[in-house]
Amino acid sequence: MRLRSEALWVFVGQLGTALGVLLGVKILTHFLDPLEFGRLALANTVVILVGTNLFGPLGQGFMRYWSISQDRGNVQEFAVISNRYARFLIFVVLGVSLILFVLSAFTGWLDWLVLITISLIVGAFTGYFGLRLSVFLAARKRKIVALVNTGTAFLKPFIATVFVVFLVSSADCVMWGYLVSTVVIMYIVEHLYRNNLKDALQASPPMRNPEAGSSNLGREVLTFSWPFCVWGIFGWIHQSCDRWSLQAFHGSDVVGAFSVIALLAVYPLIFASGLLSNLFMPIAYERAGELYSLNAIKSASRLLFVMTGSYVFGALVLIVLFGIFHRVLVVLISNTNYVKFSYLLPALTISWAFFYLGEMLAGFGFLANRPKLYILPKLTSGTIAAISTFYLSSRIGPTGVVWGLGISGFIYAVWCAIIAFRLSSSMSKNI
Repeated sequence: MRLRSEALWVFVGQLGTALGVLLGVKILTHFLDPLEFGRLALANTVVILVGTNLFGPLGQGFMRYWSISQDRGNVQEFAVISNRYARFLIFVVLGVSLILFVLSAFTGWLDWLVLITISLIVGAFTGYFGLRLSVFLAARKRKIVALVNTGTAFLKPFIATVFVVFLVSSADCVMWGYLVSTVVIMYIVEHLYRNNLKDALQASPPMRNPEAGSSNLGREVLTFSWPFCVWGIFGWIHQSCDRWSLQAFHGSDVVGAFSVIALLAVYPLIFASGLLSNLFMPIAYERAGELYSLNAIKSASRLLFVMTGSYVFGALVLIVLFGIFHRVLVVLISNTNYVKFSYLLPALTISWAFFYLGEMLAGFGFLANRPKLYILPKLTSGTIAAISTFYLSSRIGPTGVVWGLGISGFIYAVWCAIIAFRLSSSMSKNI
């Protein structure tokens, strides 16, 4: 019964997030021309770099060690180190934003000054409440995560539209709207997090001196998290090189038109992979525990195989639908100014399907507490994606970008599949 309820809320959260993003694209493409939408797409890569690839690795560590800290009775220690690390990252990003602002003012690089600076801050605040949501995921508070993610997806374009309507139709105004909405969501999530933590502390014996004892758990979290940060950077390169390669050779207007296709290709895959991983990964972590029981490991591994197989089936159905209805769907989520590259939608979906298949298969390494195994695959595929998209973009334009993403995504998926099967065998033999 509980699993069905969790599955329902994970589905609601992922569907709400996807619908909010697509609705946002529909609204914003109405007010922004392809040039400004292209600038916004590039700014969003900065938000993703900070929010997902800087804070995200630490969130993985928090999600993995929340249940472990409960088993050990050191939830208070967990609270201390999570607050410490989250605030440190906030200060780092805000410091970088200030330095960037000062350097830009002196160099006269003002066209992108406000947009990039605000994007860094939005990314930092997004990453901060993302850390809190990772704890809710670990605690299997699916309803809270679903409502927060859905609310964020709808609130951001709504407030951004208000800014655009009453000020000026530009990517800068949209990002200011994103900042306001992010601050609102961050305040709500922080309130919910503190209440959840209070309940967890009441159920766990308090430590006498949490500050003195925090080094051990903190070191474990960092040991688990740092590989995510290293390969997260190359993952970001993989996910962002398409827009920057088009910007380098074809301009922001082409980036804007291509970004609509990219969003339509990627978000259903994000929906599917997020739905499945958010549902299955916390349960797999809970079942596997600290990897002492062979039956527990086998049970957790079976869950991950079901998760991956479900993703593959869904991706195949999606590709077929996009092959038939690509132009209609592009017009549906934007307008006729953005249909220029609709014919690329099926191929681009295949390219990204490989990448997210690799992300799903990486769950086997996370379960085994060995995320560092994915540093080399991420580094290699990200480098191949960057080189191939920039080279092929200069030669054959957006079609070349799709080819570059497809080659790198395929390599990444195959590599992660090999790691997954080897880990599944080795974990069973080593118990």
